[in-house]
Amino acid sequence: MVSALPCVRPPNSKRSVLEGDLPAWPIHGFPFISTSAPSMYNSSVSVVIATTCEARRRQSLMNAVDSVLAQEGVSVKVIAVVNGDRVDEDCLSELQNRPGVQVVREVLGSYPYALQIGRINVDTPFFAFLDDDDEYLPSAIKNRLAPLLSDPSLTFVASNGWRRLGGMDQAVVKNTGLAQRSPLVALARENWLASCGGMFRTSAVGSEYFDGRTAHLEWTFIAYKLALSHRSEFVDIPTFVINDSAGSLSKSDGYAEAEGEVLPKILALNLPKAVRRDVQEKLGRCLHNIAARKSANGDWWHAWRLHVASILCRGGWRYLLYSRKLVLPMRRRV
Repeated sequence: MVSALPCVRPPNSKRSVLEGDLPAWPIHGFPFISTSAPSMYNSSVSVVIATTCEARRRQSLMNAVDSVLAQEGVSVKVIAVVNGDRVDEDCLSELQNRPGVQVVREVLGSYPYALQIGRINVDTPFFAFLDDDDEYLPSAIKNRLAPLLSDPSLTFVASNGWRRLGGMDQAVVKNTGLAQRSPLVALARENWLASCGGMFRTSAVGSEYFDGRTAHLEWTFIAYKLALSHRSEFVDIPTFVINDSAGSLSKSDGYAEAEGEVLPKILALNLPKAVRRDVQEKLGRCLHNIAARKSANGDWWHAWRLHVASILCRGGWRYLLYSRKLVLPMRRRV
């Protein structure tokens, strides 16, 4: 298997053929479909963008929309789900006046709910998502759509992309081989379904996969649900750019706690035994990490409860020795 992504590159380096002018050779087993192929033109795609449509997000939102509408060789439209009460009317007016953009208004300000509403409004054979501060690369939709058109048994396609932070681009998915060979096993190591990296067959992926409630790590949860019952393909070609920031959730204390809330939901799914063991061990590591952070902040009793919970998880014996780091401080406080 040939990997199309190096791990790191400067953002202004010369664009490779994999991001734009694609050659007409097979990619990971499926034939490249040229822009002149009728099947590509006739397969319409909706791209859902959930946005609060605030003035401060106007430029990034318009960049996201531009990156979708600039896709060549495909029929595409944007479904912009404008949610919440922080809407800038000038930004909204500009969005409504853009050709190729359908605006859906929702009073409730909720990203997961906006995803669900966006899916409900899809009326094309295929759909995808894009956050309002991220962008598609040229040929993104073609590269994802090609395997779905060549293999009707596929339900969805996931793709790689760049995470842009501090002047450098890093590949979002590192272990691409495992994502291609064993998607469910790979999810315990890293999520290979980025919010802006998928393409879905509308007839097979309904709104029930987007619960409208899971606010963090929602795409990991969605990936598990889809991978359990649907055939997919991972395309190791960069199709998007995530514009990251040093203060994003994945680098905060909130990320670990969010993971601690989502992993039990995943364990409630009908997972294969080997996958369940991996998720149970991951939950134990997660609870241990949260306990360590709580104890560092002096929240000893909360840390102790989490510590006990981590020991009860599969592989929890690894954390037994950590007990002594909590018992003495707790005794001093009694």
